[in-house]
Amino acid sequence: MPLLSNPEDVIGRRFDFIIAGGGTAGLVLANRLSENPDVSVIVLEAGNAHVDDPIILSPTGWVPQLFNSEYEWGLQSTPQPHSLDQRLFEFRGKGLGGSSSINCLVYLKPHRADIDAFEKLGNPGWNWENYQKYSKKAESVHAPVPPVRQFRPTYNHDDVGHDGPLPVSFCPIASGVEYPLQKGLSELGIETISTGFGGETAGTYKALASLHPVKMTRTDSANAYLFPVIDRPNLQVLTGALVTKVVTSGDEATGLTADAVEFEHGGKFYQVLCAKDVILSAGAIKSPQILELSGIGDRSILEPLGIETKLDLPTIGTNTQDHFTCTGPAYELRDGNDIITGELIADPDFRGNLKDPYKEIEGPLPLVMSGYAFFPLHKAAANAQELIDKISAKINDEASPYSAGLREVYHVQLELLKDEDVPDVEIMVVPFSVIPMGPAGRAYVNVPPVLSRPFSRGTHINSADPLAPPVIDPHIFEEDIDMEIITAGFKVSRAAAQFSPYKDIIAREVKPGPDVVTDDQIKEHIKSHVGTVWHMVGSCSMLPRDKGGVVDAKLKVYGTNNIRVVDLSILPILVSTHPQATVYAVAEQGDIIKADHM
Repeated sequence: MPLLSNPEDVIGRRFDFIIAGGGTAGLVLANRLSENPDVSVIVLEAGNAHVDDPIILSPTGWVPQLFNSEYEWGLQSTPQPHSLDQRLFEFRGKGLGGSSSINCLVYLKPHRADIDAFEKLGNPGWNWENYQKYSKKAESVHAPVPPVRQFRPTYNHDDVGHDGPLPVSFCPIASGVEYPLQKGLSELGIETISTGFGGETAGTYKALASLHPVKMTRTDSANAYLFPVIDRPNLQVLTGALVTKVVTSGDEATGLTADAVEFEHGGKFYQVLCAKDVILSAGAIKSPQILELSGIGDRSILEPLGIETKLDLPTIGTNTQDHFTCTGPAYELRDGNDIITGELIADPDFRGNLKDPYKEIEGPLPLVMSGYAFFPLHKAAANAQELIDKISAKINDEASPYSAGLREVYHVQLELLKDEDVPDVEIMVVPFSVIPMGPAGRAYVNVPPVLSRPFSRGTHINSADPLAPPVIDPHIFEEDIDMEIITAGFKVSRAAAQFSPYKDIIAREVKPGPDVVTDDQIKEHIKSHVGTVWHMVGSCSMLPRDKGGVVDAKLKVYGTNNIRVVDLSILPILVSTHPQATVYAVAEQGDIIKADHM
């Protein structure tokens, strides 16, 4: 059992670095900052330790328990704010390891243009070259087990790291849908590529997974970064400690200085004192909430809630973006064809028969989501240029309701949309029935599109109660082009099923079904079955302050002397792939904090 702290060990003590949030990024920082034995570090984590929790260690054990009722939101005729209730609060990573302990294990790197966009927006050093440097520092990619199926793992050895703390591997099995889908997509001009980890991601390929290559258990930041160093005398970790605010002194003229962090533990409120920096790594929902509860945010929001404004920084909690998807196209599959789905692999006899070709693997064989395709709008829609011209005209129209800063961000995002080598939409193979698809005992697969880089921007509505979860209004599809892009992706996914061998394994389409044909019908289906992929970014954007920034390129909150944010909330534009690898790279690049204090 790892040695964790008790409240009496830390209350009232002074620490050099206080990290709010023991999630993916927070535990990377805890490890790296505590490498210096002369520096003291404390991690305050709201959730439990979850040490050796079998649901977390199992790559698929959490799916039916957490996924089913949260997958679809659905929209009314007018998009509504969605309250993040306690169950979703748990789902977004409340516990040591954060989201790395509960995600789908997908480990993908973004397109180089996604990352270079950060530097173009005024963040020196935040470019693809540095991304790869820090990503490789985090990961230890293991050579794949020789595949039995045609869906083969391929990558360039030099594109990935091999000596980092985080074991990453290719899942040895697949559902049997991925290769036929690849062949169908190739008929539509979307080709299988040899590597998707070197900055060029357009095409289809097998994803890496945060999966131990021998034990076949999940690898998360707690097991990779924290538990191996938990006995460092200069590192304290307190679970069950919900950070409620940062206690500051000073004013806007001199800059606020973080003197302490207040947290709730066991129904009581305590403080720990800060000698150097307070680092918020609580995620894109919680980090801005902590700032606002501390009096840092939009005065027009804080003061009506009875929160004294210490620093007027109105862009906190705005610019939120997420990957959105929907249910379908989803299919019932024909018997045979060596199909493996989440329902089938749950059968012990079925698992036992699968084990024979993989005798070198110690643990039970997992099934994770590993089939992905990424492609630009130009590949998906014949009217791509018309759609681009329309959103360009709106952004450039001075009468449009955009701030000057958001308009500049949009111009960089437009460059990405216009680039025919940069993906704008994704298709993923989901071999689990995350919502009811049809009669039990059958095999089903969901092959939905994902909107890679939405133009719609969300906002939040807060409460002065630190224990109340925030309410987020994601403004889904507020910008028309977002619906056009995801609809185009839906149609590509469905069109691929017209070609063998993909069509040969499909018995029937179950979602939305053959009656949904026209663009208007597809759009209504998407609106009714929209869901998040839980990749929210942007709420503490790393941008120049006059462009709407919350933190600078050294991750320091504007107007403060020693408050930083290190998590996905700093991304000013959402990357076009699943962001787990990006969180690790961002946290490793947090060594700029060490450099500031040398």
